[in-house]
Amino acid sequence: MKNLVYLLVLSIVFTACEDVIDVDLDQGESQLVVDAFVTSDSSIQYIRLTKSADYFLNAPTPAVIDAQVRIVGPANQVYTFVSNNNGDFTYNPVTNGPIDSIGFPYRLEITYNNIPYQATSTLNPVPPIDSITSSFEEAELGAEEGYYAQFWARDFAGREDFYWVKAYRNNLPLYPNDPSIIILSQDAAFGGNAADGFVFILPLRAAITDEEEPYIVGDTTSVEIFSINKDVFEFLEQASIQANNGGLFSTPPANIRSNIKDGAGNAQEEVLGVFSMSAVSRASKIIEP
Repeated sequence: MKNLVYLLVLSIVFTACEDVIDVDLDQGESQLVVDAFVTSDSSIQYIRLTKSADYFLNAPTPAVIDAQVRIVGPANQVYTFVSNNNGDFTYNPVTNGPIDSIGFPYRLEITYNNIPYQATSTLNPVPPIDSITSSFEEAELGAEEGYYAQFWARDFAGREDFYWVKAYRNNLPLYPNDPSIIILSQDAAFGGNAADGFVFILPLRAAITDEEEPYIVGDTTSVEIFSINKDVFEFLEQASIQANNGGLFSTPPANIRSNIKDGAGNAQEEVLGVFSMSAVSRASKIIEP
């Protein structure tokens, strides 16, 4: 009986403490957000422009449709991106010419509200993917039973390279519910110099398998390697850290430093996002017993 009375008292106390708290956040200044990951592919290339929005906005972020967007390449050749009136600015390499000069620094130029912005990114080479292998593995601590895949590629020797590896299962992102998982590599490892010219190390090769849901027979595993610049590598690294910034020891969130500068080429705080030029190598494999 005493236990019952004790539980009733606790229930009343905790129920009484359930007050609704309305948080009144100051409205910050809306900023231009640039999503400009451009590749040397022949497919349609996209640059997306939006405006930052209030934290509690229950709607898509506002699209920018009235900007001028272009990339300047070799011999000052201009690649004009056309507004689709939904925030996307597109360029068709098939009809307008490829953007594929390896080793050349391309310059992004954006004019919005009569204010110019610019960023530079070098189109670095990317190593080919030699193959994808797979093997069946029994369940063990932290990993389920199933087929585990690895990709095989070798970093270029004698230079510092940065890569972004993307993995897919049956043409869908491997981790659709966790975009914070970003697979990055400096040379063939996480640290750089010690892996210059090496085959990509095991944790990177094996990162194309989800250990909680490994592949089954008939699945298709696919991998893409994107060459990126150091500033983009650091941007994505910080994005992953911010996305996983939670729990007891979390730190206050902050905007990630952009490589987009003002018209004079100086760092600025008005624009968020990043510009990247990438070459891409791809491979895929159907899982077989």
